[in-house]
Amino acid sequence: MSTSIDRRTFLAGAALTVGTGLLNKARTAADEPKNQAMVRTVLGPVSKEKLGCTLMHEHAPIVDWSELYETPGAPLGSLEEKILGHAEKSLRAFHEKLPPDMRPGTIVELTPIRVGRYPDLLVKLARRVPVQIVGCTGFWCEAMAPQHPWALRLGLEKDGVRKMADLFIREIREGMEDPAGKWGERFTQVQAGIIKCATSTYLRPSERRCHEAAAIASIETGCPITTHTTDGGGLEQAQLFLKLGVKPEKIVIGHQGHKDDREHAESPDYHKRIADLGCSVQFDRVGHEAYDVEKMARLVQSLVKAGHTQRVLFGHDHVPYVYGRYADSEKPISGWNEREADYSIVNNQLVPALQRAGVSEKDANTIIVENPRRVLAF
Repeated sequence: MSTSIDRRTFLAGAALTVGTGLLNKARTAADEPKNQAMVRTVLGPVSKEKLGCTLMHEHAPIVDWSELYETPGAPLGSLEEKILGHAEKSLRAFHEKLPPDMRPGTIVELTPIRVGRYPDLLVKLARRVPVQIVGCTGFWCEAMAPQHPWALRLGLEKDGVRKMADLFIREIREGMEDPAGKWGERFTQVQAGIIKCATSTYLRPSERRCHEAAAIASIETGCPITTHTTDGGGLEQAQLFLKLGVKPEKIVIGHQGHKDDREHAESPDYHKRIADLGCSVQFDRVGHEAYDVEKMARLVQSLVKAGHTQRVLFGHDHVPYVYGRYADSEKPISGWNEREADYSIVNNQLVPALQRAGVSEKDANTIIVENPRRVLAF
């Protein structure tokens, strides 16, 4: 697919549905190099050199599981400005704490289809902050919550995997689905820049279908795939994607750092097996319980020592607002819960811990700046 920016591509990055209008930060054709791989942000394609320090698994501004429980999405109402303000403050703090040569900073926003992913909110947030925001397509599914009924239905239909892949491809090439309508009824022009998949501790049949659809979409578009794992399963994900024909450099195995082999709190040899396949190993819960900074530094140091610096990625998996009463049929606005979202832990705490562990400044810079550029551009 050509990556030169013609008028249609510019408009796709600069407008939502009818009535949204042009975006303040939309890029013009003259702003970006032609005929090269680009990174799809929610405000349009940008060159990879404009990312800076990149956090590969975050959520902002909201997550809402309501539709997973077949209940209506939670209202934002009068809280929208507060929610956007809280997310803006967190992202500005991330940007301001970065060294000048690592700005503006980028987050990969991994709230997928129908779990609180509102393209208009992503655009509003992106217009308010200097940080780049990359959105995603895909269905989130694993043991913690039911799979979205849309994904389940597609997985059972004749040619359903192909239909699911076509949905992902449309969101990548044209724009994300608008959750204000019925499933697949309306679409925005806000492009997704990465595909998300998820598994329970062991891969379930319905989850496999989502992976098969993601593989098709990645092969046909060049878009990277990132995964959620639950105490194991990352190696099987990588092996499945490779068997299906996905390029290893486009495969990111996420949530690594705790019980990744389903047994041990630290599994450095397991991470090396994933990296040996050419896939990225992503430590994206940095600072969470069981994912403390010193532990993450040890695991990363092991990969660097083994020659896999270019296969490591970071993130926090933070979210500023979560709706807590997702299973209730009635959705009071009071169900929204504000959370601390410190997006600076990787740069301010993990990087110094890596240096104490013997990882060079050059290698740390490769992990937080160079590796995301290579993965996200297509």
